[in-house]
Amino acid sequence: MGDLQALLVELLITFFLVFVVISVATDDRVPGAVAPVAVGLALAACVFIAGPVTGGAVNPARALGPMLVAGEFTAAWVYVVGPVAGGVLAALLYDRFISAGEEPE
Repeated sequence: MGDLQALLVELLITFFLVFVVISVATDDRVPGAVAPVAVGLALAACVFIAGPVTGGAVNPARALGPMLVAGEFTAAWVYVVGPVAGGVLAALLYDRFISAGEEPE
C-alpha cells in the first residue's frame, strides 16, 4: 500500500471516530448512556477496517510510540497528517451542519 492510500485510510477512520465522539459525547441531545457504547463500537470498527491495511493507528501517539522504540520512522507523516486532518474535518462538519440542529421535544 502506498503512502497516499495509507493517508486516506487513516484520515477516514479518524474522521469517523472523531465524528462519533463529538456526536455522542458532547451533544446534549444524546442520552449519556449511549456515548461509551457508541465510541467503543466506532473505535472497534475503525481498527477492524484499518488494522490489516495501516495498523489502524487512529492516533498519532499510538503510531509514533512504536516507531520511536523501533527507531524506524518510515512514513511517519502519514500517521500525523491523516489523523489530524480527519479530526479537523469531522469537527468542522459537526460544527457547521449537525450541531445547529434543534433538540427533539
